[in-house]
Amino acid sequence: MRKYKLALAAAAAVASAGALVPATTAAADPAAATARATAGTEVRDVSAQDLKCAATVDRYGNTGTVNMYNARNCGGSAMCKDYDNDSNYGSGGACKGGDNNATSSVANLGWSARNDDVIFYKGYYKSSGESTRIGCLRRGDYWSDLDWGAANNSVSSHRWSDCP
Repeated sequence: MRKYKLALAAAAAVASAGALVPATTAAADPAAATARATAGTEVRDVSAQDLKCAATVDRYGNTGTVNMYNARNCGGSAMCKDYDNDSNYGSGGACKGGDNNATSSVANLGWSARNDDVIFYKGYYKSSGESTRIGCLRRGDYWSDLDWGAANNSVSSHRWSDCP
């Protein structure tokens, strides 16, 4: 369902961006059309910015991803941006390899009011309930420093849900 929502949002963004550019302008000035298209995609590419957590949530909230950073306060580029569940950062998914146990801050940029909170786990998420839960981050919130309760550099998986 999240992938479907993401596809619909992307289609809507493309449609609205096209509606803002008159056909005569795009045909007459291809460079201007390319610049407008690039500007539209910049909004989606959160990792291109060097914003702190609060500014990232303010500017890019509701884009449908959770962003993990290996620096505190969402510094630098996001090492991992994911729009769906990832039960094992060690293999596959958007978060992989070096992302395992490297998270120092997180911003939840989910876009709806239901099932857009993210639960983070130490170790790999197991549906059997054996996983060690670090915490649940609500949509539009962030953790600028995971240096509490041994959470820093211990995130290995996450899943979208509703916080209890």
